[in-house]
Amino acid sequence: MMNIKSKKRELRRLMAERRANADPALLAEESARVVQEIEDSEFFKSAGCVMAYWPMKGEVDLRALMLKYQSHKRFVLPVVAGDVLELRLFEGEERLVTGSRYGILEPDGATFRDYAKVDLVLVPGVAFDREGYRLGHGKAYYDRLLPRLIHARKVGVGFGFQLVESVPVEAHDELLDAIVVPGKRVL
Repeated sequence: MMNIKSKKRELRRLMAERRANADPALLAEESARVVQEIEDSEFFKSAGCVMAYWPMKGEVDLRALMLKYQSHKRFVLPVVAGDVLELRLFEGEERLVTGSRYGILEPDGATFRDYAKVDLVLVPGVAFDREGYRLGHGKAYYDRLLPRLIHARKVGVGFGFQLVESVPVEAHDELLDAIVVPGKRVL
């Protein structure tokens, strides 16, 4: 029987294969549908401060959401700082720089430390299940950050192929409040 780490590694491999075989036009369409689901949700409408992310290749693209609402809501984005994620204010696309070793565009402004002000966290992942668990890339960045965002609703966002029957779980894995994939909101 495989241990949890082996199961996670195998699920990451399967998801990478699915992502590589996915039609880019379909992924763009699914990103737009997820953005619409978020936009229509009460958890987004009521949020004043939203932690989102600038997408890496293979992640749901939330840029349209941030650009549309940047003058109405405060957005903070994660920045990889060693073994942790720091938050920085999103002050527009022109204020993004290639930051971490992952080549992700990140805000270049001051660190945002008022975690109690974050109302909603939109969390990317490799895979999600109906119980609210997510599989990340294996560095536990979000698992270390999410417990610090005590007032925030934590919502995973993914493509349809990322919703799986079960995600292997370890004690440190954080449970999400909801998952949004195209056409579905789970939990």
